[in-house]
Amino acid sequence: MIRSNYIRRGMLVLCMLVNYFASTAWAQNGTDSLKNDLRQKRSQQDNRKNSLYGDRFKKTQHLGEVVVRGNQVKRVNSSAFNVMAVDTRRLRNTNLDLAHVLDRVSGVKVREDGGLGSGVSINLNGFTGKHVKLFIDGVPMDGAASSFGINNIPASFANRIEVYKGVVPVDFGGDALGGAVNIVTDHSPHTYVDASYSYGSFNTHRSNLSLGWTGKQGFTIRLNAYQNYSDNDYKVKTQWTDLETNAVSKDEAWFRRFHDQYHNEAVILQLGVVDKPWADKLLFGLNYTHEYAQIQNANLMKIVFGGKYRTAHDLAPSLLYEKRNIGVQGLNFRLSARYDMVKTNNVDTLSRTYSWTGEYRENAYQGEGVPTLAEFKGYTFAGVANLTYHLGDRHFFTLNDTYTHYRRRTTNSAANSVQQIASTFMRRINQKNVLGLSYKFLPGEHWNLVAFLKYYSSLVKGPVNVASSGRADYVEQERSTDALGWGAAGTYFLLNKDLQVKLSYERTYRLPSDRELFGDGDYEDGNATLRPEKSDNVNLNLGYQHTWNEAHTFSLDAGLNYRNVQDYIIRTIGQKGVAVSTNHGKILGLGMDLGAHYYYKDVASIGGNFSMQNTRNKERLNSIGAESVTYNNRVPNIPYAFGGADASYTFKHVLGKSNRLTIGWNMRYVHKFFRSWSGEGAKLYVPNQLSHDANLVYAIQGGRYNVSLEANNFTNALLYDNYSLQKPGRNFSVKFRYVFYKQ
Repeated sequence: MIRSNYIRRGMLVLCMLVNYFASTAWAQNGTDSLKNDLRQKRSQQDNRKNSLYGDRFKKTQHLGEVVVRGNQVKRVNSSAFNVMAVDTRRLRNTNLDLAHVLDRVSGVKVREDGGLGSGVSINLNGFTGKHVKLFIDGVPMDGAASSFGINNIPASFANRIEVYKGVVPVDFGGDALGGAVNIVTDHSPHTYVDASYSYGSFNTHRSNLSLGWTGKQGFTIRLNAYQNYSDNDYKVKTQWTDLETNAVSKDEAWFRRFHDQYHNEAVILQLGVVDKPWADKLLFGLNYTHEYAQIQNANLMKIVFGGKYRTAHDLAPSLLYEKRNIGVQGLNFRLSARYDMVKTNNVDTLSRTYSWTGEYRENAYQGEGVPTLAEFKGYTFAGVANLTYHLGDRHFFTLNDTYTHYRRRTTNSAANSVQQIASTFMRRINQKNVLGLSYKFLPGEHWNLVAFLKYYSSLVKGPVNVASSGRADYVEQERSTDALGWGAAGTYFLLNKDLQVKLSYERTYRLPSDRELFGDGDYEDGNATLRPEKSDNVNLNLGYQHTWNEAHTFSLDAGLNYRNVQDYIIRTIGQKGVAVSTNHGKILGLGMDLGAHYYYKDVASIGGNFSMQNTRNKERLNSIGAESVTYNNRVPNIPYAFGGADASYTFKHVLGKSNRLTIGWNMRYVHKFFRSWSGEGAKLYVPNQLSHDANLVYAIQGGRYNVSLEANNFTNALLYDNYSLQKPGRNFSVKFRYVFYKQ
């Protein structure tokens, strides 16, 4: 009853807002005006290159409801760095979130721990999790709550996604090791309404509302709001526990998840002014997110719960200021800041032991795992100051400073004699600063070169176990780190700019994250003694694109990468499903990416990509000086060979002159990979996986009204990303979307 009321209230508010904004001043131009504008601006030549992966050379893109300029996508993809810009706007009619958009990019594998709202990490060229840095509009999202994870954010939230593989420019001052992902939101001064609602399998509801308006005096307001809800009651195939004998079955059987409900809500508000003499842009923001997540299992599927849950609240004010030609022609300044105040509650007080059958036995002790009624208050400030100077048309200088400060306080009302240790209440502080300086030389249209320096510094305060025996003896320790990184990137255009060659190198560092250092108070133990990772990264890339007869376009992207990592941080899972991160020594990675696509006008497209990454342990001796049994083993629990394919066809003028019907198909393949070090004998592995998705999108009146049907994993394949954690099987959804746009 509570769930139904919640959904009804959410939809009522959504409908009221859409009706208000669509029926007032913004609607004065009407549908006819919108269609006339679209007809006037459409270009068959521009539409032919419409693709998921963007286009280096196109001038415009047709996105159904509006024609937009593609200069930013072109600028990003033609840079000297190994980067791919993903235009998300043409995917807004689908039910994809940002995580599943990324999952279609060559070299990227997005990994989830289960269904909607589950833990998510990005695997990029053999590196995963915290090795890949996430930014929104250039601001690191280290302190954001899990309710603001990329598998919760709808595709309509972003204009494009920039994926930097390995070498990262100084504009993103984060300490990325394997690469970075930057989500770029819409800051254009247009008036628009974008509202959608979808319903799918496992009682899944997703809705989104985006509003934007800019007045004649420069005042602007933007609102993004979304919610996700699911019972996540899909079937899983796993081992189970006999509650009478406490024995774990050797065989696997099918069970329905019964304690995995998830919902979250988010409101992102920005208001301010644009195009003023003293500011090109000054925006104040306030973000609020909330989530409720039942916890069905630990990091291993065989450990099942029936009462554990987590709640989280995140309130985050933000600031954005931009000014071009500040005092001097060619001198531009940008300042952005965000302060996340996150409160997380982990609850495990039920005196029961559950089996996957749904049966349970009562216990004399409290808690299904480790009894907890913990409250974590985390405070994270992230600030980015960027100064650029253009000296003529050939010389470009950038100075960037990124500062983050995290602190956490913990209380536990359910603390027992085991938990009532001093370390529970000790301070946890993680302070990072990355200062970067770059110089870009642009002698002509055919080539350019970038060289840069990065200075890393960090300060960590937290509890460390100094006991020599098995007993815990925690003291608060403080550690500081300083390091200097450097790199260069260059590119050259050939064959009338159809062919682009890129070469880049970086000596980079990654400072341990808050979760790695301090844990999550549940099934993630902290390790405050972690050392920073350092790596030498090299990328060589070729990009080719050519159009024949203004109708046929072929694109090809190929890349080689080299990663030499010291003090690699690896995450392992113990027998009780508890994870911990440790430094592992030397890791060497060699890999390749290959992607190709063909487009026929704006009607049809087909293509695919494949990635292979050979990431191996090169530490010959173990911690006691003996020959390591894992030497030259692949790093476990990381997919090393995967790829995908996609195709689409559009029928024009279906039941109306400006109506379009698009049929799409997508396939993903992941080769089997070990869950543990193969040299240790267990040889547990995640099997080969092949999944297929299909979608049908009907756009009415030039994209003002849209209906889409989707079938995901329609062959009902068994899918895994992490250890034995199973993802949903066959599922369906329907989505309704309304768009109003005014230039």
